[in-house]
Order: sequence, then C-alpha cells, then structure tokens
Amino acid sequence: MKAGRAAGRRGRGGGYTLVALLVGMTVASILIAAVLPLASAQAQREKEAELVFRGLQYAEGIRVFRRRFGRYPNSLGELLEVKPRSVRQLWKDPMTKDGEWGIISLEGTAVVPPSTGLKGRPTPTPTPTPTPSPFKPPPGAGGGDRTGPVLGVYSKSTERGYRLWEGREAYNEWKFTEASLTSKGRSGSGPGIN
Repeated sequence: MKAGRAAGRRGRGGGYTLVALLVGMTVASILIAAVLPLASAQAQREKEAELVFRGLQYAEGIRVFRRRFGRYPNSLGELLEVKPRSVRQLWKDPMTKDGEWGIISLEGTAVVPPSTGLKGRPTPTPTPTPTPSPFKPPPGAGGGDRTGPVLGVYSKSTERGYRLWEGREAYNEWKFTEASLTSKGRSGSGPGIN
C-alpha cells in the first residue's frame, strides 16, 4: 500500500511542475512580446541616425568637391575617384535593401553663386558642370551610378521616421545637400523629435 501512495504523490507533483512551467512560458512570451517593439524601434532609430550621418557625409563631400573644382560632381563615384578624394568611401543607404541613394540633380548645367571660404577669402568662381555626353559616360559613372550635376542625396525608402529631418517625416523627403550642413536637420518640436 505504501508503494501505491508514493507513486500517486509523485504523479501529482509532476502535474504541478507542468502547470508552473506553462505559466512561466506564458509570462515569458508576454514579456518578449512587450520588449520586441521597443527593440525594433531602437533598431530603426539607429538606422535613422546612420542615414543622417551618411547623408551628411555625402553633403560634405559634395561641398568639398565644389570648393576644390568649382563645379558639382557628375556622379557619387566621382567624389571618391578624384585626387584628393572628397569622401572616404561610398556609403549605402541604410533604409533600403539595395542601398541605392536617390540623387538630387539639375538638368543641364549648375552654376553655383560665389561664396566666402575660410578666413573670409572668396572661393574660386565656380564653373558650369559639364553636361554628360550621350556617347561616352563621364568618369566615375560606372556601376549604375547616376550622372549629372549631383547636388545631394536622399533615401529612396518611403517609410515614416521616428524623428523629423528638416520638418519632414518620410525618409524619401530627407534631403542631404550643402544647405543641410548648416541646418543640421533640427526643426522645431513635434512627435518623433528626440
């Protein structure tokens, strides 16, 4: 008789363990479900910060190129190919899968008004950016690189951001040009401003 009672007690104890395990798994699932959106939002904000960093790197590279050569580059590749380089590397758009940037450009030529350089010295008078020939690609136009006077870049992603950049919420509206270097994209208060 004692052997039967001991076996019964062991069986009931195993049931309590199973119930406790199920309750623990349920609580863990609820906690994971609550934390995942926060982790996803944090990852998205990090990608936004990277987008701003890379976009401003291109804007600075275009500014440096224009000051050195008196014209805008014909492609992003030209920023890297000139000696001395205007950018350290060609960055990918962190918001899109293919990493391709949208190019802000003008049709034909771009004439830039003279500006003041360092220590108040005027910069050289800019010259028009040559129109790309339909027969021969300009230097640095390989690999699907867009041609034309490149004034800046923007993300091709149509998603909405957690923050605003120059008063814009959608990533494809975040423009990175020489003007972005002075404004740094700070625009008032509102939802999504960190």
